[in-house]
Amino acid sequence: MTNQQLHVHLKTAAKLTLLNFLLLGIRNILVHNHFFSFLKSNLLIGSMPVLVLALLLFYFNNQLNNFLFWLIVGVWVLFYPNAPYMISDLIHDSQDPLDKLHPEMIKFDTLLIFSLAMLSVYYGFLSLKIIFGLLKKRYGIKVARMVINLTLVLSCLGFYMGRELLSAIKLGNGYLYSWEVFLEPIQILKITWKALWPIHKHVPAYLMMALFGVIQYALLLMFSSIKNVEK
Repeated sequence: MTNQQLHVHLKTAAKLTLLNFLLLGIRNILVHNHFFSFLKSNLLIGSMPVLVLALLLFYFNNQLNNFLFWLIVGVWVLFYPNAPYMISDLIHDSQDPLDKLHPEMIKFDTLLIFSLAMLSVYYGFLSLKIIFGLLKKRYGIKVARMVINLTLVLSCLGFYMGRELLSAIKLGNGYLYSWEVFLEPIQILKITWKALWPIHKHVPAYLMMALFGVIQYALLLMFSSIKNVEK
């Protein structure tokens, strides 16, 4: 990816972010509550870091030695699941107390949540494209594909952990956050192991991760082929 292409993508991301925040702001004013304002935090705090880390690698790639390069890539892999994770925020589309009084609001809220979720996916896939290009340039196509495929597989695990596994710290919504690996890594390993082993007792967990992987791969195919529409 060239600098010019990256700038185009970043401008698109900035415009879409402002548009979505404007729509969310209008929604909040019209219904006189801020029930879905947490979506802004999910996008900025949860999804933005993966793009920031990818940009850090893009602009300083030549100044980074192998250790620093892989260290940043490792942190990026850790936070990447937060981007496609926002797809699951669609479960909140009818949780505003006002929905019981005005059921028609659910349709508008669903569209707004979907738009923000897809923007988060865009952040993630843009970072994926940047990292893939850097890995390909630095280590070759085989290494690039291996790392990206591993990232997608681990993102399925990250999705399940963030949506289903309760944190021992009990911060935020009570579920595991990516950054908690720096605070309680052993505890997270214990919680995850208990939730996934033995396999035959936790089949729904594996089905959830598999479905998330299939959906994410399908979205990647859509994003990669949509350029053909221009032709």
